[in-house]
Amino acid sequence: MNNWQDIGDWKDGRVRSGAKALIWVSLLFGVAFTGISLPGVLAVPDEIANGNFAILLVLLFPLVGLGALALSVRSIIAWRKFGRTEVVLDPVPGSIGGDFGGYLDIGIRWNRDLKMDVTLDCQNLRTTGSGKNRSTKTSVIWQRQGIATITPIPSGIRCEFRFDIPDDLPQSEATSRDYHRWLLQLECDLPGIDFTRSFVVPVFHSPIPQRSSLKVGYAKDSAPMQQAPDNVVRINESSQGLVFYYPWYRHLWMGIMTTVVGTIFVIVGYFVGKQSGDILFPIAFGGIGGVCAMIGLYVLGNTLTTTVTSQGIRIVRNIFGIRFQRKAARGEIVRLDRRIGSQMQTGSSMRVYYAIDALTRNGRRITVADTLEGSRLADFVEAKVRGALWPEHDKTGDAPELVMD
Repeated sequence: MNNWQDIGDWKDGRVRSGAKALIWVSLLFGVAFTGISLPGVLAVPDEIANGNFAILLVLLFPLVGLGALALSVRSIIAWRKFGRTEVVLDPVPGSIGGDFGGYLDIGIRWNRDLKMDVTLDCQNLRTTGSGKNRSTKTSVIWQRQGIATITPIPSGIRCEFRFDIPDDLPQSEATSRDYHRWLLQLECDLPGIDFTRSFVVPVFHSPIPQRSSLKVGYAKDSAPMQQAPDNVVRINESSQGLVFYYPWYRHLWMGIMTTVVGTIFVIVGYFVGKQSGDILFPIAFGGIGGVCAMIGLYVLGNTLTTTVTSQGIRIVRNIFGIRFQRKAARGEIVRLDRRIGSQMQTGSSMRVYYAIDALTRNGRRITVADTLEGSRLADFVEAKVRGALWPEHDKTGDAPELVMD
């Protein structure tokens, strides 16, 4: 850990956000995509009149460019409103098997209704290909959410936070084609432009795990959820037990967009193949679109009903009217296993969706909860499942523990 400061731009335990860099990156990206695509966009009417429907693909570039320009404008307004932001770490650096903590001072007028969401991600970034075919995939391997402790100070507010870091996670690494980084995100809903900042922070192994001196609770315990969103999961008690119902519209927008984009790819692939006579491109392009459309339809067309009692669990998956049922007695269940089912990148943030499985003695894995966005909702649902399956746990403490991958 002696050279931890050489890995990133971390000085004296202070970390600046990437807000200013985001302004320039999004501006350059937007100008480049919009400018490059302009000749093609102007040629679209004539090309369609000549039967060249493949030209429609050009329209994707200005859409991406305009989105980047909009992000740049928003980032400029946010920078003028909040200025430079800097996290002061405690301990320095964050400690694997110990604590990651710190505070952030912001020029926001204090009031009792302010709520600052804080998220810490451990991410793996893997780059494949080279040149024009170069791409980087970001995957979250661990995430924890909570609410920062806010106190008034003369210049605005101070937001303090503390995370308990498991001892089996990778430490921060230097940028390469395959490396790990830790990302801290703070978000606060405000009139006008919301406060949103991301910080690449140092988290390292140390001979003795370090603890924070901040007098605040851990993020996991800072804001336990009191009720799950009805559009994601409805939890009701019945004569059959505790029933968890996940409706078909729980991720409506994601399902619609995935279906629409996939369908567009299929249509474009078809017309390109029909015009050119080439079969390879339509199969590859249309095949990707077909997979996306099928995933979108699955998201829109499935419901999950999980019934949990002290005797066991029963799940019913309904996909466009086709029912699949699985069940397990409590004595068969070895443990509960939380995993990241899917994730989606939106700007610098990662939306992580958890699933909770029941593992049985004979090796079966039964999904009892899915599409739970964020660790707070996953904590809430897991506690409900555990309480219904092992109601005597509070008295005996002998229920199997949740395993988080």
